Amino acid sequence: MWLGLQDLLKFDHVAHLLSQRLLGRGAGWTVYRKDKLCFLVDHSAGDQNGTRDCLTQPMYRDLLKLLKLPKSLRVLDLGSNGGGFPLLCLDEGHNITALACVEVNPWTFSRLSLNIMHNVGLHAKLMNVAIGGHARLLRLRLSRGGTGHSIYEGSASGDEVEIRVRSFDDIYTEAFGDGFVDVCKMDVEGAEYETLLEGHAESLRKVHHLIIEIHEAPAEKQQALRTRLQALGLKHVMTSQAHDDVHLFTNETWSAGGSV
Repeated sequence: MWLGLQDLLKFDHVAHLLSQRLLGRGAGWTVYRKDKLCFLVDHSAGDQNGTRDCLTQPMYRDLLKLLKLPKSLRVLDLGSNGGGFPLLCLDEGHNITALACVEVNPWTFSRLSLNIMHNVGLHAKLMNVAIGGHARLLRLRLSRGGTGHSIYEGSASGDEVEIRVRSFDDIYTEAFGDGFVDVCKMDVEGAEYETLLEGHAESLRKVHHLIIEIHEAPAEKQQALRTRLQALGLKHVMTSQAHDDVHLFTNETWSAGGSV
């Protein structure tokens, strides 16, 4: 509870926030404001563990601060939740000129759409799909939010929905064509292995910086993933001090057109 209160203090209109959380707890929906940012969080669905935490916790912010990024960014967010990572980029003082967000859960996607359209604009490409090694359709039972949804295991409760799985290259090409991306964030609950080891992911050569959560797996599988990233031109730079499964990779031969 104390940590949650500390997080609230990082936003504007703290008294109003507290009243929303105390008096409107049953509804779950809370509007957060921070400078020019304004976004919706559904606490009853667990959004705060994704959307809000991107702004209040150091996991991604500390890595972003290390990068020499341009003022205007092209961003790919895989596993977007409610849009916390693009909001973090805005909070760090960047403009977002091109953005693609991928979120598997349709209920979370509805809040992602609201948050991104309000803060970034209508030019963002928003996709209610999953990412994986090959195209297919899945039927999964999904709850109304949270941060742990996986294409390999549905929720214990919730409605069954049909999910379209697409490859990295398929998503990238639709969103950016032959263009480049300054930073890609990937947190896809274990699907990073099939996405990068089994699927088409050559478009990663056009990505300057990759922030990726590498989920637990046998050591040889993790090493295979790192080897694949290296083959695509991405060198491991550092591991987040806040979360030891979050890593920064950088393409050291990158130019605005991709690897050279």
